[in-house]
Amino acid sequence: MSDQSFAYIRRKAGDPWTVEDFHDVQRLIKDDIQGSIDKAIHALNRVDASGDADKFGGKTPEQFAKELVDRVMSELPKRTGYQMLFKVLKSDKESVIEHKLGAFPLTDIYQLEYFRVVASEDGHVFETFTTFYIYHSSESRIRFRPEETPTTPAVSMEIDPADGHVYRIPFKRMLDLYHVDYGDDKALGDVETDFWKAFLASPNDAFDDDQYCHSPWLDRNCREEHTVYYLKDRGEWDDIWFQVRPRKTINYNMTEGDLPWAPNNLEVVHFDLYTLGLTLRGTPNLPGSQTDPKPLDKNGTFPTPDAIRSDELKVMVLLKV
Repeated sequence: MSDQSFAYIRRKAGDPWTVEDFHDVQRLIKDDIQGSIDKAIHALNRVDASGDADKFGGKTPEQFAKELVDRVMSELPKRTGYQMLFKVLKSDKESVIEHKLGAFPLTDIYQLEYFRVVASEDGHVFETFTTFYIYHSSESRIRFRPEETPTTPAVSMEIDPADGHVYRIPFKRMLDLYHVDYGDDKALGDVETDFWKAFLASPNDAFDDDQYCHSPWLDRNCREEHTVYYLKDRGEWDDIWFQVRPRKTINYNMTEGDLPWAPNNLEVVHFDLYTLGLTLRGTPNLPGSQTDPKPLDKNGTFPTPDAIRSDELKVMVLLKV
């Protein structure tokens, strides 16, 4: 008890001890014990939570709820009769798409632009034209000097166009769309490899390896084998982006010298409720000198790097029922 010298009922030597005294002592002892317990409870201070005790898998409730919503939103298109496909169309060669939607889907087609980027592979930094690109927010503009001409003045490459039209999708959203595991213990390089494997698999087409690349920031973090947890802990994970530039225009009465941005000369045929055919008729309209305000070659003409194919058209196909 709190005071060991305290007597519940005081009696002198020789005084009688009655049944009522015995009951009173029991009641007083119980009351004293309960009072001590109540006092101890009120005196307790909450022990600080250790580590992630207040979190779900290392995330706050708000972060967990946002991630859950993002995952649900990435699943909805797959369950509502909607498909997004990336295809490579060869001249006069039909591409058969088995969509399995059980209907004649509305078919919308967008040409995928080639765009200039600074890429890096195993520490080798170079500029190229590409169709798909993974990069970091810090690389909206990249200062670049060709390795083969170190005396050439460095130039700034606009990865996010200066006109304010930013083409980018959160990389983690793309990982969700293609069911790629990005657990905290996985290395960024492994996550990216798994993503390209899933992205370039059927029903998408397998694009040539010079049609997709990543930035110097990605290359460095892959080579240093940084994990997803490491990037999350540094606040970098949410700043990784996937860039692709789909464009659609309608071009009437084109004359020689016009520069259409369209998917052009395209034929769509619905064979049945589960299959359609897509054909590029003739030669595709390729980017011309107007597509790049700063020509790269010394003669001021638009270069035609190996990445740009003259006999194919890269497209994004949207199907909706």
